[in-house]
Amino acid sequence: MDEALLPAATRRVPLTLNDDGDPSFVTVCSPKSFRVRAHAVVPPRHVIPVIFVPGIMGTNLRMTKEASTQQVPAWSPPNGTIGGLKEVGSRMKQKPRERQLQMTATRTEVDHTGKVEVPQGIYTITAGEAKRRGWGALHFDSYGHVLAELERSLNDQYEEPGKKGTKKLAVWEVAQTLKKPAPIQPCAGEPGDPCWAPEFIDVRKVWNAIKGTVAPLTEDEFARLDDFYYPVWAYGYNWLSSNESSADGLVKRIDEVLAWYDKTNYFITQGKVILVTHSMGGIVARRAAQKSTSKILGVVHGVQPVSGAPVVYRRFRAGTEVGSVFNIMGAATAMVIGWNAADITCVMANSPGALELLPTKNYPPGWLTVSQKIAGEPVKELTQALPIADPYEEIYSKRVQDVWWGMIDETLIDPAELAKDQDSTPMRMYGIALKTAKDMHDNLGLYCHPNTYAHYGSDCQEVAFGKVHWITDQRLLSRVQTGLMGFPAASWTLLGETTLGVDEKSVKFELDNRRSPKTDDDVDAGDGTVPNLSGSTIAKAEGIQCVFRMKGFDHQGSYANRDVLDNVMYCIGKIIQKAQPAKEIPAKNKE
Repeated sequence: MDEALLPAATRRVPLTLNDDGDPSFVTVCSPKSFRVRAHAVVPPRHVIPVIFVPGIMGTNLRMTKEASTQQVPAWSPPNGTIGGLKEVGSRMKQKPRERQLQMTATRTEVDHTGKVEVPQGIYTITAGEAKRRGWGALHFDSYGHVLAELERSLNDQYEEPGKKGTKKLAVWEVAQTLKKPAPIQPCAGEPGDPCWAPEFIDVRKVWNAIKGTVAPLTEDEFARLDDFYYPVWAYGYNWLSSNESSADGLVKRIDEVLAWYDKTNYFITQGKVILVTHSMGGIVARRAAQKSTSKILGVVHGVQPVSGAPVVYRRFRAGTEVGSVFNIMGAATAMVIGWNAADITCVMANSPGALELLPTKNYPPGWLTVSQKIAGEPVKELTQALPIADPYEEIYSKRVQDVWWGMIDETLIDPAELAKDQDSTPMRMYGIALKTAKDMHDNLGLYCHPNTYAHYGSDCQEVAFGKVHWITDQRLLSRVQTGLMGFPAASWTLLGETTLGVDEKSVKFELDNRRSPKTDDDVDAGDGTVPNLSGSTIAKAEGIQCVFRMKGFDHQGSYANRDVLDNVMYCIGKIIQKAQPAKEIPAKNKE
């Protein structure tokens, strides 16, 4: 055959956006003898931006110019093992005073200069465009993968878009069939024997919907996906500040993103975005949706501490939990986040955002217990568990200096003595931050956007603190037990131990470590951070489309789980069905 008649091979040319925000493709001229041709996939004109909102500590922070003329990093989680070791070494040397000065809301701001890489095989975004969309504000090792997955799966629904006969991406096959291939099992037979036949798993059993119905994405619904372009943005926020102000920032971000495409000659918006969240980012997004419901088409929440997490109380008294003496990664994480109560309190007591992760009034009461645990005997509850009605008054406002089980140690709040500059006191500063958190909780309640999908972890292998337990291995006299919660402490440590002086006899209590739940329904089952009691609270909200109770992942790494990613894409596919059809949206007059 004449070589000139042979079909030309093609190479995909990445999409770029010019200074006006309009799509363009860059290639080079070549001689006719060079048979490879550029293949440009033009995005749809109608655009629905997707904005990813990370969890607490997922946004890089730096010092403000007022706090540090060099604007050095304040919170820049390491990427990779070497970076992790350097961060651990740095934090080991850091004193609480230095930590407070470095990580105070008014002295920090979002740092957009973090690591950004676009994996090979993604042609709808460049590294430069990803930076402009805010990807650099997020911790790359935690969120780089999910950002890339969203960008690829939503904008290239086929393995080779633009070519005839190309296959749908596996994620969309799952969405349409609700089945995924079973893990490959070794087979001793010959090809063609029954054991070689492909087997599939019904993902509805994996996703485990506890609210709503899970119907396959129909062919018509899948076809609607192709009507829109879904540029993936990231919203980094100062998680030391209140989620109230972070929500205001997200509303502003939504307006900026929509305005960016409205000003272009090519793209057409319908004035709505889709939000995808992780952990505390869900709280930010829910509050933003309260303030700007009409500009959000739908929301997908992941592993959100909907009604808070008791582990926050525990960290105020004992630092970050390690798990066991053999948990090297746990120890390294604790060193970075805060090894003991002094490391934690100097930051969290002054950070409304962190305080807003405390259990709200919507968390089941009685999560703080005091018990006697003597070997060979049943555990004995020594007093009524708290809170009874109001955790802010009953627990969060209690000082260690007043009652032995109190949450806040006044001497650890302000090692940098910032209160003097504000003509205030440490407890007054803490009181203001706590009231800010309470007000945010009260304003938000259990509100969710009416087109919301959510998943949470409920896994007995991923232990969380559904309750926090003070325990003693000593026998208490009945009269001591009667007044137990009113006793002051004679002494206490920074790692969750306290001693009461009662009738010239010392009684020692300590905070219990992680317990071992037997089932996925256990109070301490969860995702390693958020207990299922908190994650499941979202099912009580009105307007929720679907809630999924899943397992097989830890809190921080949830979006690295394939089942989670498949579920998120399915949910977005359903959300898009409520978009105004592209053909009904007026075209721009500009050329």
